[in-house]
Amino acid sequence: MKIKKTLMIGLILIMLVVVSFAPVSITVIAATTDTITIEFDPQGNISIDVSPGTYNFSTFWSYSDESTGGTYFTIWNNGTADNMQTDIQITGSPASLTIDEDSEPTADDNYALYLIGGTASGINAWVKESATIQLDSDLDTTGTETFGFQLYISNITANHTWQSMTLTLTGSQA
Repeated sequence: MKIKKTLMIGLILIMLVVVSFAPVSITVIAATTDTITIEFDPQGNISIDVSPGTYNFSTFWSYSDESTGGTYFTIWNNGTADNMQTDIQITGSPASLTIDEDSEPTADDNYALYLIGGTASGINAWVKESATIQLDSDLDTTGTETFGFQLYISNITANHTWQSMTLTLTGSQA
């Protein structure tokens, strides 16, 4: 009986080993996928203000220059978009004078306007009609930048009427 019992246990163990190595057939149910589309409309408001809106250099003589100082004007980012780039350009020139865009004027009846860099950017550059110059590259919301101008006049050959120029400041997302 002991042999029979041992033989039976041996056969059971052999069957377990054989069954464990036998390939198992598993039926796979077909898989399916689906998607979710998420949409949103990011709202960013770009808004700048500058103060004061005018400056009067008053009477100018030949070969003179005058400055507003470096902190006379202030620009604010009133929008909701951070890192706003602010550019400046002359968009309306004096009627009887010619701009010199890259240096102090040397030819008769010329002028040049120099940006005195702001408190944040420290950018100094000749203001141009032909292209914008960058006043600030990362004006954050509720951030401010102060700046000023130096106006240069060359030899004046006549008594010109009052001259004025328009400067356009543009804010955009950097």
